[in-house]
Amino acid sequence: MLINEDRLGATVAALRGELVAAIQELVRIPTENLPPGGNERAGQEHLARRLRDLGLDVEIYALAEVPGLTAQANYWPGRDYRERPNLTAVWRGQGGGRSLLLTGHMDTVPRGSAAWNVEPFGGLHRDGRIYGLGAIDMKGPLAACMLAIQALQRSGVRLKGDLVFESVVDEEFGGVNGTIAGRMHGPQVDAALLVESTGLDVYPAARGFCLAHIFFKGPSSLLAAGKGDSESGAATEQLLHFLTHLKAFNRRRRQGLVVPPLYQGFADPVPVLLAKAVAGGWGEREPLSVPADSKVELYWQLMPGEDRGAVLKQFDDWLAELVTAAPQLFAEPPRVEFNYRIMPGTQMDPGAPLVTELAACARATTGRDVAVTGAPYPCDLFAIQQDFGTPAVVFGPAGGNAHTADEYIDVESAVAFVRTLALFITRWCGVAD
Repeated sequence: MLINEDRLGATVAALRGELVAAIQELVRIPTENLPPGGNERAGQEHLARRLRDLGLDVEIYALAEVPGLTAQANYWPGRDYRERPNLTAVWRGQGGGRSLLLTGHMDTVPRGSAAWNVEPFGGLHRDGRIYGLGAIDMKGPLAACMLAIQALQRSGVRLKGDLVFESVVDEEFGGVNGTIAGRMHGPQVDAALLVESTGLDVYPAARGFCLAHIFFKGPSSLLAAGKGDSESGAATEQLLHFLTHLKAFNRRRRQGLVVPPLYQGFADPVPVLLAKAVAGGWGEREPLSVPADSKVELYWQLMPGEDRGAVLKQFDDWLAELVTAAPQLFAEPPRVEFNYRIMPGTQMDPGAPLVTELAACARATTGRDVAVTGAPYPCDLFAIQQDFGTPAVVFGPAGGNAHTADEYIDVESAVAFVRTLALFITRWCGVAD
C-alpha cells in the first residue's frame, strides 16, 4: 500500500515543537559514561515512559540478564553495569514486511573541564540549535526516532514489518557491550540504522581506533637536569622526542595502506592525533622542578579490513625504533597501556538495498545530493555488521561540537531527519492495507 508522502511530511512539520521539547527533555537528564560505571538509568526510564505512551512493547533489562554476554568474542571486560539497563521497544507489524532496527546509545561523554557558554544540561533552544551535553551524540537522534514513530502513528500508518527501537548503554570509550547485549537479547532484524550524526548523508562504513596511554619517567630535580646537558633523560625531554617524531608514525600508517573506495576521498584516511599531553603540576603551589613523569594519550584510526594485531605491531615497532635512536634519553623504555577496546573498522556493500533505498529517501525529502561515504569517526557499527551479520548503516542529523563544550543539534536538520526516517520506515517495512 502506498502512503500520501506529502501528508506524512506535513505531519512531521506539525510535530516540530514536540521534537524540540523531546530533545530538550533528554538533554536535561544527565547520563554520563564514567568508566567503569555510568548513570544512564534515568534517561532510559524517561524514554521507556514515552515509548509506552505510543503503544510500543517496551522492555528495560540489565546486561547481566543476557545469557552468554560475557563469553561473546568481542565483549569488553572491566565495566560496571549496575543501574545501567538497556532498552528495547517494538512496534509490531501486521506481517509480510521487512523488519528494521533503529539503534543509538543513551550514554554521553563526561561533562569534563572545558568551559561551556551555555548550561550543559539546560537544553537551550536558540538560533535554530538545541545545546547540551549529548544533544547530537546522541540524545537528539534518539528523540527524533521516537518522533518519527509518532508521526507515522498520527498519519494512520500500520506497518507490515516490525520496527524495533533500541537505546543502549556504554558506547562511549569504546564500550560497545550495550550494543552487543542488545543484539543478543533483542529481536533479530533484516536491517539496522545507527542514528549517529551524519548530516543526512549515509555511512555504510566506519573507522576503527586505538587509544594508547604512554608514560615516560626520568630524574625529577632541577639539579639533576641543570648541568648543561640538554639530553639528560628527563621525562620532558623524552616527551619532546616523542612528539617530534609523531608524524613519522602517521607516515608509516599510510605506507602501503589499502584504502577502501568509501574512504578514498579523505585527505588522511588513518589520522594519528595527540589527545592529551601532561607533565608535572601547575601554579605557585607546585614546587619549581623538572617533572619526574610525563604522559600522553595517543589516538589513531583504522581502516575497514585492517588487522588489529598488525596495527599494534606497527605501533610497537615504531616506538621501539624511536627509543633505540635516543638511548641517552631512555634509561628505561616508555610504559604503554591500552585501557580501551581496540575497535575495528567495518563496512558493508554500498550497493546493497539498505543503502540505496535509504539514500533515495534522503534525496526525496531533502532535495540535496546525499553522499554515500565512510564515517569519519569510529562507532559501534562494527558490532552490528560483523558480530551479528546484519546489514547496517549510520544515518542521522547534523550538529556540532560533539565531545566538547557547547555541543548542539541543528533543529532544521533534525526535522529533515524525522521526515526521511518516517518515509524510509514505510518503504522498508511496508504499509499494511
